[in-house]
Amino acid sequence: MKRPSFDGNEQKKKGKRISLKWKWTMGAALAIFLTFSVFSVAIFIGFRQILLTQENEDVKETLFGVANRLNNESASLSKETVYMALSGTYTSTPIEMNDEFDQRNLVYGQPNNFQDTIFAKMNEEGIMVRVYSPTLRLLFESKRKDIPFEKTAQPLIESIDIDGTQGFQGTMPIYSKRTQQLIGYVQVTSEMGNYYRMNERIILALVAINILALIFSSIIGYMLAINFLKPLKKITNTMNDIRQDTQSTSRIEIAESNDELTHLSNVFNDMLDKMQKYIEQQKQFVEDVSHELRTPVAVMEGHLKLLDRWGKKDPEILDESLSASLQEIERMKSLVQEMLDLSRAEQVEIHYKNEKTAIKPLVLQTVNNFKMIHPDFVFNLDDAVDEEVYVSIYRNHLEQILIILLDNAVKYSTDRKEVHVSIAVENRVLDIAIQDFGEGMTHEDTERIFNRFYRVDKARSRHKGGNGLGLAIAKELLLGYKGSISVESVLEYGSIFRIKLPIYEEESND
Repeated sequence: MKRPSFDGNEQKKKGKRISLKWKWTMGAALAIFLTFSVFSVAIFIGFRQILLTQENEDVKETLFGVANRLNNESASLSKETVYMALSGTYTSTPIEMNDEFDQRNLVYGQPNNFQDTIFAKMNEEGIMVRVYSPTLRLLFESKRKDIPFEKTAQPLIESIDIDGTQGFQGTMPIYSKRTQQLIGYVQVTSEMGNYYRMNERIILALVAINILALIFSSIIGYMLAINFLKPLKKITNTMNDIRQDTQSTSRIEIAESNDELTHLSNVFNDMLDKMQKYIEQQKQFVEDVSHELRTPVAVMEGHLKLLDRWGKKDPEILDESLSASLQEIERMKSLVQEMLDLSRAEQVEIHYKNEKTAIKPLVLQTVNNFKMIHPDFVFNLDDAVDEEVYVSIYRNHLEQILIILLDNAVKYSTDRKEVHVSIAVENRVLDIAIQDFGEGMTHEDTERIFNRFYRVDKARSRHKGGNGLGLAIAKELLLGYKGSISVESVLEYGSIFRIKLPIYEEESND
């Protein structure tokens, strides 16, 4: 089966990506634009409703104004009386008004402002006023427009269709104030020209504002994207530095914003620190192993060369060489095992989280084991812990630490073969002290005793066994469990090693 081939252009297309900065910019711009558009639509609907209400009020005001001008007649209306009432001329007769209108503008013997207002409204563009007799004979028409009329018993204002567009129409009967008889009908029609012109202006204004809002929101979104993505750019640059050089000490610069990206930067820096620590540990492990194995390998090589030259025929030399080689092999096995223990001790944070150990039975068992192994020694246990407590450490690791310290106490004791062990709890911290009365150390030795492969007296230490890794293993184990180890020593008087470990506390589920 033939495999599909991909040319370079296809691979380039596949590798293309849209920058997160532009995605963020477009997203922010779109969100702001849509939000503004929703508010614009709401504002437009609100303005349109206000304009419709205003048009309705204008029709109502014109309708009642015309009817109020005509209801002073006692007899039936005629074309002449209607014309005279609505022509906008002066009048010296007081005009009585109903509650719908303001009577303060009426002044005897002066131009009637109310009449002038009605006249002006009647002459507005799109306004048509008709007056009918009780028999529906047309008496007055301000503009010619083919609009049907239906008489009503009560004032009525409704929405109608005028040449395919919405309009308002008001109709009402006219009753004489003097005789209370029906004298005619008035019809007011509005094509709402002002309403539609204002709508167009509002739409154009909102469209222009929306375009400006889109441009403005794009600029704001771009600036926000650049600002928000600065930490990601720093993370990317740091990752590139680490990719080019695994030993790089480059770290992300932490901002003062204290937000999620700052937290991410801190976590990332911690991860890099741990990675570098593990790399250095592995490097140190290889260097230490190669350094320490050089001597036993050289010894074995010398004996094998000796045997190869002429020692094979000499039983005494053969036995001596084999014995020395086997001894060096045992030292190499012990060294490799201790190095492995040290390597594992440096990684307890990964493999042994949330471990706990009961302290009293473990210490008692370990001390009893040493009493059995070393019957010529006196082991005193001072237990100041009243009730059982647990410490945050894996049981086998704590046992390994105690064995290392007790073994050193026995190994470096002199004439006084006595070891004191005490346990106590203070401020939620376990304190274990192991005291011997042996050789002791100088102040310089106490500062370096926990370094790997360090021996106080290399000649005597090698003779007594050990590779100088025990205390280094104990220290690494304790550091992994948030504990510590220290030593107080006086030369020729002995030493006291102190272990501190946090008391185990159950995690709350709240």
